[in-house]
Amino acid sequence: MKKRYAAVFLAAALTAALLGGCARTVDKTPVWETELPNTGVHMEVSNAEILGDGGALYAHTREDSHVGNYLDMPAVQAEGAPVVTFYGVTADEVSLVFLEDIGELFVDYDRVKPQIKLDYLLTENTDSVSYKLDTAYNFEFTVTTEQGSDNYLVVSKRSDVQ
Repeated sequence: MKKRYAAVFLAAALTAALLGGCARTVDKTPVWETELPNTGVHMEVSNAEILGDGGALYAHTREDSHVGNYLDMPAVQAEGAPVVTFYGVTADEVSLVFLEDIGELFVDYDRVKPQIKLDYLLTENTDSVSYKLDTAYNFEFTVTTEQGSDNYLVVSKRSDVQ
């Protein structure tokens, strides 16, 4: 009987610890920001330490990577669980896909769509949409408006996730 109570207590403690990690307070102070060139949308990153920004080598598919069909894509690298916020758009105007890191090259991961509440948390406000990337994955964000389309890579590093 004591073993059963110990197992129940251990399960409850583990659940509380896991849920406590999900409830971490998000620091909404922007640590990086830019205006996307084609859409004019303002993009911010918060809740992370910026490791760098600039271009990253990108290929749409593995086949493109094998034939040297690369693009120099704008990217921001962040340590932690970044929150990416876009102002003046809705969630319908923003899409994201996983990126596979192949050395110094990023490739769309079979165009598999990340799942809300599993791979990221979505917050929609009247003037913005935010994505909390609480994973160790890399993402390609595409913003599409009447003015055009912009792509931006967000590379997440997590020293607490191996």
